[in-house]
Amino acid sequence: MRSVLLKDKPGPGHVRRAELPDAPVPGNDEVQIRLIFAGMCHTDLAMINGEIGPERGYFPTFPIVLGHEFLGRVIARGDNVENVSVGDRVIGGCHLTCGSCKWCLSRRSMLCERKKVLGLDTDGIFAEVFNLPAAVVVPVTNGVTDRLAALAEPFAVSAHAVELAAPEVGERIAIIGPGSIGQLTVGALKGYDVAVFGTKSDALQLQRCLQLGAREVYDESSAIERMYGTFDVVIEAAGATVAVSEGVRLLGRGGRLICLGLPADDATFSSAELALSEKTIIGARAYDRGTWKNIPGMLAEAPDLEETVSHVLHFDRYLEALDLIRSRSASKILLHF
Repeated sequence: MRSVLLKDKPGPGHVRRAELPDAPVPGNDEVQIRLIFAGMCHTDLAMINGEIGPERGYFPTFPIVLGHEFLGRVIARGDNVENVSVGDRVIGGCHLTCGSCKWCLSRRSMLCERKKVLGLDTDGIFAEVFNLPAAVVVPVTNGVTDRLAALAEPFAVSAHAVELAAPEVGERIAIIGPGSIGQLTVGALKGYDVAVFGTKSDALQLQRCLQLGAREVYDESSAIERMYGTFDVVIEAAGATVAVSEGVRLLGRGGRLICLGLPADDATFSSAELALSEKTIIGARAYDRGTWKNIPGMLAEAPDLEETVSHVLHFDRYLEALDLIRSRSASKILLHF
């Protein structure tokens, strides 16, 4: 038997620790993984709250094992697997994609119409042992600690946003929102001129952004107004409608706004302003499979990102972890069995 964190049916709650039969022998193209750490985030909270379903493009079958951020160790592999070995620590994406549609073949696998997302559409990784296609995992560089490696999935989200922004040396970059994704984005922009905008309640997060390499941080809305039109790249990581609108205003001529967050309401901005200054708004949806080839090396070059982990808890304390996320009292939470 293996322990899992299970959601039994739609709607708020219905979550429990459970014992399921052992994971099956991995198929020819699969690996079997023993969990080391799992990350818990606002997406998991939304799933537990019953806020994720067909209306948001997900089609879970219940009961479903939750979770999508992981670090684990390979304990068995199928006959066709060559990219990892038994004993390797591995990280990987949460998208199970077809690999053959026009999106997958054009390095935009996040748009695959047959995609299933771990913990949202199909069984996830909040489990002692689980199987995954070998194609979605990569081995971890030896110099990367377990806690740092466990940040790989959200870090890949940030890394893909940076890929889309394509910043050049000398360009000014702003990040709106100093939460865990904002902090990881600072790490992905190591060596660039980065300013981070938050609020008075974000004091600790903003201080961590400075420690991770941000050049400047601001906690007042008036600071944004003073800097309208002065940035080449803005990355919106707050998930707030106002952040999108303000992001457009922060851009200078030819600037690019990368939208990472998923605000509940529609943003407002002047399309004439976009046209007159040739500003660009780009949506960033997680990552492509190809993003992952660079993640282990990027993590190795940003060891300070480990400081974004604020809590490491046993799965018996998952209710405490959920409360920490609800109250925004945690930066990043890792769970283990």
